[in-house]
Amino acid sequence: MQTLEQTREPESPEDELRALMTMASHDLKSPLASVVAHVQMLSEDYGDALGDGFRRDIAAIERGLRRISQLAQDLLQYARADHALDLAPVALRDVVGEVLTDHVAAPDQALVTLDGSWPTVPADAGLLRHVLDNLIGNAIKYAPADTTPQIEVNAVALPGGGVRVEVADNGIGIPESDRARVFDAFHRCANTGNRPGTGLGLAICRRIVEHHGGRIGADDNPGGGTRFWFTLPPADQ
Repeated sequence: MQTLEQTREPESPEDELRALMTMASHDLKSPLASVVAHVQMLSEDYGDALGDGFRRDIAAIERGLRRISQLAQDLLQYARADHALDLAPVALRDVVGEVLTDHVAAPDQALVTLDGSWPTVPADAGLLRHVLDNLIGNAIKYAPADTTPQIEVNAVALPGGGVRVEVADNGIGIPESDRARVFDAFHRCANTGNRPGTGLGLAICRRIVEHHGGRIGADDNPGGGTRFWFTLPPADQ
């Protein structure tokens, strides 16, 4: 008589890695939340009494905790990016508007241009929003210092169905040596400097887009910066 363990299909190394990422991300949440809460209490209770040095050290701890929290969140999103899709008609223009509202709190924070036909697309709304949130967020984060981000977002229907979405920026661009690996997990371009990041954002975008049956890429933007693009297939594919 065979046991359940004996008859179970062996997991692939990638399945095992995704399971480990999910478990680690979940297990990190509670201790991280506890540490964050205690650091905040220390800052509130002793910040004024212990002076600038203490506040500076607390601020460094808080930055480290934010990076760890972001990594845990990105690992979880990476592991879930190819789960079953919850497909439904999504008004692409509305999703872009929500993302821009989240990232651009005041008109002078970025110059934003919207263009295109903005069709309704069959997609997993939450995952599609994650892709746009990452691409638009990067367009703002990687603008050169002392430069107002200029972002152009457009969407056009493709011949035969489907849609192509583009997010162009005036940012620091992608070095030629990094172009082939820009969508690889944990890869960060050589010119990112001290900007925060985990190296998983674009890898998650690729997994989500490909899981929808589309493609994603990045080209030089005429005049400087990068033009990221992705496609989504027609509803019947």
